[in-house]
Amino acid sequence: MATHHVTPHRTQPQPFHKPSLYEAIFALNRDMGLVIDDFNRLREFRFSRRYIDAFIVKMEELRSFANGELLERQQNREEKDSFHFSNLDRRFEQRFKDPNDVLIDAKRRQEQIAAEEQAILLRADRIRRQRAAEKRHDDNGGTVVEPE
Repeated sequence: MATHHVTPHRTQPQPFHKPSLYEAIFALNRDMGLVIDDFNRLREFRFSRRYIDAFIVKMEELRSFANGELLERQQNREEKDSFHFSNLDRRFEQRFKDPNDVLIDAKRRQEQIAAEEQAILLRADRIRRQRAAEKRHDDNGGTVVEPE
């Protein structure tokens, strides 16, 4: 009896244990490093340096290609997970949010705006004083006259 299974759309992120994936990638890199070490040990037996170097380059190329492909795919998964868990976190935050938090946030924002306005006014005042000093300097034929 033949059954046709269709892979359902992913409703939950990461159908596998993440640490296992990263451990497998680590093991792959470690083992490829051991192969490279073995090639380096073969130099002791007077094999052609050119061939040993070529084999090492091939291993490094394979390792970097594998890492790139695996991590690029995993990056997409991690971004989906980040989005998913960010949404869950936001829902939990909203569920437990204190209604007074809105008032506290509004007060903090007002204080922030007031501080920004004060900084702008101070900058504008500094610019005005600088321009006035430059004007006095120009009016006096280039000599500096200190304000009284």
